[in-house]
Amino acid sequence: MKNILITSAVLFILSTPTFAQEASSEKKETPATQETSTETPTAPAQEVPSTESREWPRSLWGVYGGLGLPHVLNGGLEYLDQSRTWAVAVDIGGFSFKPKDEENDKEEVALGSFAIEGRYHPFTSSFYIAGAVGAQSVSAKKTASYSGETVTPEVKINNTFVTPKIGWFWQFNSGLNFGVELGAQIPLSKKVDIEDGTTNPIVINDPEYIKNKKDVEDLAEKLGEQVLPHALVRIGYAF
Repeated sequence: MKNILITSAVLFILSTPTFAQEASSEKKETPATQETSTETPTAPAQEVPSTESREWPRSLWGVYGGLGLPHVLNGGLEYLDQSRTWAVAVDIGGFSFKPKDEENDKEEVALGSFAIEGRYHPFTSSFYIAGAVGAQSVSAKKTASYSGETVTPEVKINNTFVTPKIGWFWQFNSGLNFGVELGAQIPLSKKVDIEDGTTNPIVINDPEYIKNKKDVEDLAEKLGEQVLPHALVRIGYAF
């Protein structure tokens, strides 16, 4: 009877909620409560904004010089917009040529031009399309002696022109730039002045004089009245 009472008392104690919770907390230990994590939580990755821009930090002014056709020597002042999509320039060009013969310098050809041009980069890259509007002066003359008189017939042609063209332009961080372009110079209007260089009718009617004068006119016409190829290789500096 005594053993039955002791057994009943033990079962009663074990069945109480408080004892069950304490026993359960002693027996159940998880790795999460036993070990302290040494890993530092990482924040979600944030997208880093790109530092590459299609624009320059600011607009630029530049000077340049180059070699090309039909004006052998070229130079100018230009403005490069910050957007890298367009630029404008004031360009001057020209050359003077004096062929030599056994006697002396008899011929002379001179050409000078002034133009305003604009460039557009459709892809914000080195490639561009461009156009120029300008004025050009061409002079050609030839000196020779006729009937003992030295005479220099001269032809002057002043014209206006447009030049559509395409090209490639590279601007470097150092400030240096480089470019090439191709196009055609198309005359729009012209004014022709012819100077005989003498009033002597004997000279004016001399067959040799007539031939030389015609040669001068043809040369001036070729440079001032015909469509001419345009080509330019240039180097410059922008700041």
